Amino acid sequence: MKAAKLPAGLIIAALAYFALARFGMAIFALKPSNITLLWLPSGMALAMCLEWGYRAVPFVVLASLAANFDGMAAASSPAHLAHTMVAALTDGMAGALAMHMFRRMLPGGLARAADLLPFILYVCLVPTTVSSILIAANLAAGGYIPWQDAGALARVLVLADSLGLLLVYPAYQGWRQRRTAPPLRMQPLLAAATAVIALLLAGRAGLPGMEYFIFPVLLVLSFHTSLLGLTAASALTLVAVMAAAAQHSGPFDAASGDPAFRVAAFAFSSALTLLGAALQHGQLEHSERTCQLWQDAAEHDALTGLPNRRLFMPKVHMEHQRSLRSGKPYAIAMLDLDHFKAVNDCYGHAGGDRVLDAVAVVLRDNCRMIDTPARVGGEEFAILLPECSGAQARPFLERLRGKLAALEIVIAEQRVTVTVSIGIASFNGPHDTADAVAARADRALYRAKQAGRNCSIVDALAA
Repeated sequence: MKAAKLPAGLIIAALAYFALARFGMAIFALKPSNITLLWLPSGMALAMCLEWGYRAVPFVVLASLAANFDGMAAASSPAHLAHTMVAALTDGMAGALAMHMFRRMLPGGLARAADLLPFILYVCLVPTTVSSILIAANLAAGGYIPWQDAGALARVLVLADSLGLLLVYPAYQGWRQRRTAPPLRMQPLLAAATAVIALLLAGRAGLPGMEYFIFPVLLVLSFHTSLLGLTAASALTLVAVMAAAAQHSGPFDAASGDPAFRVAAFAFSSALTLLGAALQHGQLEHSERTCQLWQDAAEHDALTGLPNRRLFMPKVHMEHQRSLRSGKPYAIAMLDLDHFKAVNDCYGHAGGDRVLDAVAVVLRDNCRMIDTPARVGGEEFAILLPECSGAQARPFLERLRGKLAALEIVIAEQRVTVTVSIGIASFNGPHDTADAVAARADRALYRAKQAGRNCSIVDALAA
C-alpha cells in the first residue's frame, strides 16, 4: 500500500516552529533553564493542529525536541535526553489540547469580542497551565532549577505560552481570512510603526518611561487596520519590548523571579486588550456593512438593480428642497410599458423579467450621471432629472422612447419588442411640492395612455 504523502506546508510549519523556538531562546531566554519570556511556538503549535489536525502533533514534538536539545544538554543533567523528550512531548500535548478546546468552545473561530473570554480561559490558560506545571516539574526533577523555584517558573510559563497563543493565532486567522477581509491599509501601519520606533528610541536616549506610550499608539491602530495588521504590529512591538526586558533594558528588568512575571503580565495584558479592541472594532464594522447591505437591498429592485420607490421618492424630496434653495427646476418622468400583461401571458413571468431587465439597462445607459432612473412598480419606471424643466426633458425622453421601441429582446427564440408611454412634470415654483410634481407626472402618463400609448405628454404646468 502506497504511503500517504506528507503535506509540504506541515513540514514548513514545523521548520517555522523550530525557528521561532530558537529565536525566542536567543532573544528572551532566562538562563540556565532556557525558558523564554515569550514562547511564540505555542501559538504555532495551535495553528499547526488546527490546520492539519492530530497528525501535526509529532511534528511539533520533533521540532520542540530539536530546538530544546542543545540548551537542556548544556546543563549536564545525567538524563537530559529523557527530560528534553518530556518537554517536547508536553509541547505537543499542549498544542493538541489547545486545538481540542478551541474546536469545542469556539467552533466559529475568534470573531467577536465576546469570544475573547472563552479563548483566554479554555484555549490559553487551560493548556498552558497543564503544560507549565509539567515542564516546571520536569526541569526541577532534572536538576535544571531548584524545586522551590518551580512555582514561580510555572507562573511565568503560563503567561509566556499564553502570550504566544494571543499573538500567533490571530495572525493565523487573519491569514486564513485574507481573501474575504477588507484590503490591508498600509498608511495607519506605517504611521504606527514610525511612532513606536520613535518612542523606543526616546526611551533608549534617556527619556525613561516613553515605552509606556506605545500601548495607546497600538490601541488607536486597532481602530484603523485589520486583525492581521494589528497582530503583526503588536507582535513586532511586544517582541521588541520583551527582548529589551530580557536584556535588562527598557522599563522592565526581567532577569528572574517576580520581575519576569511582571513583564510577562504586562505584555499579556497589553496583547489581550488590543485583541479585544480589534475584535470589537471588527464586529462593529461587520454590523455596519451588514446594515448597509440590508439597506441597499431594501432600496433597490432585486430584478433590475435600479432604485425602487423607497429610495426614489426621498431623492425627489431632496431635489425639491435643492430647487427651493436654488430656484433651478427639476423634472419627473413616469414610464409605463405598453401591453406588458400580454408579454407575461405569452412568455411567462421569466420572459417578462427579461423585458424588464432589458428596459432597465437602456435607462441606466442613457441617463445622465445626475439622473436617477428607478423601477417604481410592476412595469412602471420613473426618472428624476435635476436641473431640467419638463420642456427641456422631453427631447431626451423622446429619444429614450425611440431606443426602447427599437429594442429587440430574444425570448424562446422569438424577437420581442416593447413600447412605453411617458408622463412628464416639473417643479413649478415655491408653492409646489414634491408629491404634487410626482402626481402630475402620473396624470400625464395616464393621458399618454389615453392618447394611444407609445408617446410622451408633458404636464401643462411643466410646458
